[in-house]
Amino acid sequence: MPKWNGSRRARTRGAQVIEVALIALPLFGMTFLLLDLSMAVFLRSTFQHAVREGARYAITGANDTGPCQDDSIKAVVKKSALGYLNPTSAAATLHVHFINPVDGSVSNNAFGNIVEVSVEGYTDNPLAPYLRVGYPLKMWARAYDMMEAVPGTLPCISTLE
Repeated sequence: MPKWNGSRRARTRGAQVIEVALIALPLFGMTFLLLDLSMAVFLRSTFQHAVREGARYAITGANDTGPCQDDSIKAVVKKSALGYLNPTSAAATLHVHFINPVDGSVSNNAFGNIVEVSVEGYTDNPLAPYLRVGYPLKMWARAYDMMEAVPGTLPCISTLE
């Protein structure tokens, strides 16, 4: 039997640090992955809810908050998006399109036309840099509905997209 010069405790002193590192790195990686995935699901469902609210508001022909109807629709979507669309870079991803249902061309907000409210290409950066994940993460949400008849004149549209 070989004779050891040190005690057993002295021989295993460095093993504890290595064992902690081998456990902690995957544990933190899984924790950040879980947080990033849940944030992506939360943002996607929040934006989908917000654009649905915008489409519901759009079909009524109301123009409460903005100078024109599309500005009012965007204000409703921003309010429903829990502040994630308030920065100017994020607000640029918010679009309102009025579409002619017959030929699919860009149209106005007249009765029978389709309104599309969308968040296109919103970027979200993950907490941790993962390999083989496209950076930054981009999200889309769209909602469509048909415009209802508006009593009186049609509200103005500031931009035809």
